[in-house]
Amino acid sequence: MQREDRLLEGAIDIHAHGYPEFTLNMPPRVDNVEWAKLASAARMRGFVIKSHLWPTAGAAHLLRGLYPDLEIFGSITLNPPAGGLSPFAVEVAAQTGAKVVWMPTWSARHDPPKHSIYLTRMQGWLKTLDASLTEFGGGVRLLGEDGKLLPVVLQILDVCKTYDLVVASGHVPVQASLLLSQETKKRGVKFVFTHPLSGSVGASLEDQAAVVANGGVIEHVFIGCMPMHQRADPKKIVESIRAVGPENCVMASDAIEAWNPPAPEVLRMFIASMLALGLKEDEIFQMTHDTPARLLGLAVKRQAVAGVPGE
Repeated sequence: MQREDRLLEGAIDIHAHGYPEFTLNMPPRVDNVEWAKLASAARMRGFVIKSHLWPTAGAAHLLRGLYPDLEIFGSITLNPPAGGLSPFAVEVAAQTGAKVVWMPTWSARHDPPKHSIYLTRMQGWLKTLDASLTEFGGGVRLLGEDGKLLPVVLQILDVCKTYDLVVASGHVPVQASLLLSQETKKRGVKFVFTHPLSGSVGASLEDQAAVVANGGVIEHVFIGCMPMHQRADPKKIVESIRAVGPENCVMASDAIEAWNPPAPEVLRMFIASMLALGLKEDEIFQMTHDTPARLLGLAVKRQAVAGVPGE
């Protein structure tokens, strides 16, 4: 067994997309059941199902029944179809088993706009998406005219504290993410800076360090390195991990769309790439096992993996 296969055992992928996503005309490589089957076969510990449109707690509940060996969690992304910036939507998602709350993604307002980078590819599948942005002022803002987080965002953070939910930054502007990290620190809420190296975010190493200083976790995903996405250099991910420390980072797949491998394989590729670029097995274990478990409120498990101290 290769080192990356051993490290995939017991791993938790906190960011991958279920199906349907956006439209039935946007097929994945595998459906949700096959995804869980592959994760189980790889002896992963579990994963979080993300959707840009709908809460996924129901899908997670179904899959847990089919694969009781896996820890599978739902989430909600605060785009308009799921209620937007709605404390009520967040509370209902929590009551039905969601563990992660993503701030707006494709609907997040940037000045100048960045959401069009993501939506351009979607127009062939769901042409109303871009037009629908006009219904809420060209995108969802987290900040008011005073540059502070809107009161409704603070209410959402309070709901997340009550239910021990993880807040992820989504695709919001970097300044909003920095303010979120400050407020989550004040409220004792777990915060994840979503794929800061992606084109939808574009954060600097200094921005990432500021989030870590506020107790946040930096999330890196491998999908941006794939040919049909940004062709990002994995060395940049290593540079970012080294800058803030692997103990402050998490690795995830962000798997989506049929031209990519299934989520467990994307995460395996990520692990293998980081090993090839010099990260130690214990460092990768921290980012794929320990930190995801802590974020989701699970017990941290150590296992017999070469280079990783056991329990």
